[in-house]
Amino acid sequence: MVDQKRLVDNFFEIVSIDSLSFKEKKLVDYLARKLKGLGFSIKVDGAGAIIGGNTGNLIAHLPGNSDKPPIYFNCHLDTVEPGIGVEPVLKDGIIRAAGETVLGADDKAGIAAILEMAHIAVEGEDTHGPIDLVFTVAEETGLLGAKNLDWSLVTGEYGFVLDAAGLVGEIYTVAPWQNTISAVFRGRAAHAGVNPELGVSAVQAAARAIETMPLGRRDSETTANIGEIKGGRAPNIVPELAEIKGEARSLKLNKLDRQTDRMVQAINHGAKAFGAEVDVDVAREYDGYNLSSKKKVVVWASEAIKHIGLEPIYASTGGGSDTNVFNSRGAPTVNLGVGYIDPHTTNESISQDQLRLAAELAVAIALR
Repeated sequence: MVDQKRLVDNFFEIVSIDSLSFKEKKLVDYLARKLKGLGFSIKVDGAGAIIGGNTGNLIAHLPGNSDKPPIYFNCHLDTVEPGIGVEPVLKDGIIRAAGETVLGADDKAGIAAILEMAHIAVEGEDTHGPIDLVFTVAEETGLLGAKNLDWSLVTGEYGFVLDAAGLVGEIYTVAPWQNTISAVFRGRAAHAGVNPELGVSAVQAAARAIETMPLGRRDSETTANIGEIKGGRAPNIVPELAEIKGEARSLKLNKLDRQTDRMVQAINHGAKAFGAEVDVDVAREYDGYNLSSKKKVVVWASEAIKHIGLEPIYASTGGGSDTNVFNSRGAPTVNLGVGYIDPHTTNESISQDQLRLAAELAVAIALR
């Protein structure tokens, strides 16, 4: 049975530990001490050195009944800004940050739920299979921890990620592919007041590209955005350089390819319209996934949700998570609702009830 006080106390401790992306070592050390005390073996991989962080991913292993399939749970350790000095408060059953910071329930509510599951797994009489806990770094900055995870340290065959803002009971079986599109426009500098006609404005070329580019919600499965633009040196110089960076996402790979092509065409046409040159780079950030409700990992999660008295809800998301990376590596993995709301804002919160249900779900999955 979930110990509500222990669960909330641990959650308060976890969110109070600063762990911005690339600076998660304090939280890794905290969890390593806790889990080692419960009998887990602890490993930290080399992802931190690869991505320039102060620690790698934490992988904790608990042996179990070898007749049961080995599984792994995942949460990410990092939070977005403003995330320094979080002071959690509980009022009327809702936990939020007291100051002008995020709460960090994304994804520390998942961490607290998994830690509570770990207590119950080692303290209870119910048998469990081998369990890995995979806590990743730098998820918020491009799933970097998962992309550089040392898979030789992971024994689990099926994965359960607790990192979705949906209510507990939601199973995210569909997620998008994402491309990043970057372009550098090169024009020709000139004095803007004396001889502007000798210049070629890279900023105008970039602006034309954005103006003609299909952006926003393209259909129910596809989105696109230009999120960064920079260029120029001074108001009196025709700008010779401009850069833009954006993304495209879709639940269907062919739609992503089509949207990406349209964005690249707009970039090339914008450059041509003003006589600028342009270099375009397209990079796949992560692959999408689409899991059948009959897939074993989905059935496993569904049965656990029913066990705690809820009905499973199969959902799709427009966001990426470590789940995308794990599935692309061939490890069947689902993302599960944890119950926090308004993530990445100072209004972020989670109810005690949803936090408890998240822990109960983790327990039901582990002790299946």
